[in-house]
Amino acid sequence: MRTNPASRRQLLQAALACGLAAAAPWATAQSTPQGGAQGVGSGPSLDLLVRHTSVSLGADGIKRTAEFSERVHRRPQMVWIERVIPPHAHSDEEHAKGHKAHKHLDVAAAARWVTRDERGEPRLRLVSAEDKVVIDIARTDYGNVGFDGSWPAAWHLIDPAVLQQLKAAAPVGDTTTYTRQDANGRLTVVWNHKLMVPVSVESSGPQGSRKTVVQAIPAPATPPWARLDGYGKKDYSDYLD
Repeated sequence: MRTNPASRRQLLQAALACGLAAAAPWATAQSTPQGGAQGVGSGPSLDLLVRHTSVSLGADGIKRTAEFSERVHRRPQMVWIERVIPPHAHSDEEHAKGHKAHKHLDVAAAARWVTRDERGEPRLRLVSAEDKVVIDIARTDYGNVGFDGSWPAAWHLIDPAVLQQLKAAAPVGDTTTYTRQDANGRLTVVWNHKLMVPVSVESSGPQGSRKTVVQAIPAPATPPWARLDGYGKKDYSDYLD
């Protein structure tokens, strides 16, 4: 299957952003590979640590490496994604800009709380532990905070429809490796068809590489969404000028 560079960039972006990139037309399923679109929305409750590493080559010839991690907690009809912030990495001075009554919203540092309503539609809220506030995000503002509005992508970390554009190797235990190689680079997804999440996603091309590694972690004694007593509520529009 041939794809143009623009659609391939969309695929890589969606595959490596834990389902929070912009929506892309290639996600429409045409067939169902093993461990792929079959059982979309299925899979057990999970607690995961997701590590992202990207290496980019700048026009100045310098390679730059960026790394960050996220904790993902998946429960029936709900996914909680929070950035792992090292101590002292986010100062009050950096956070508070402008008038105290109009702080900016740090989208990257806020947890993303995605739930699914009775119609199957996702609902996104951002939760700021620093400000102790839950921010409701209207669907029209999803793009402003980097959410594509896809429940399958949120639940599975990537939309399983991505796998339909890749070549599947023979399954090994609970995993299947999917690959694609073309003039723009290489994409590899190792998919766990029992847990219905990727084990790893790797892409490489002329401008650099990206890698995401997923591992299971113990469930928290008290889940973060159960620690919201005393949090205020706001709409995303409250942070707009």
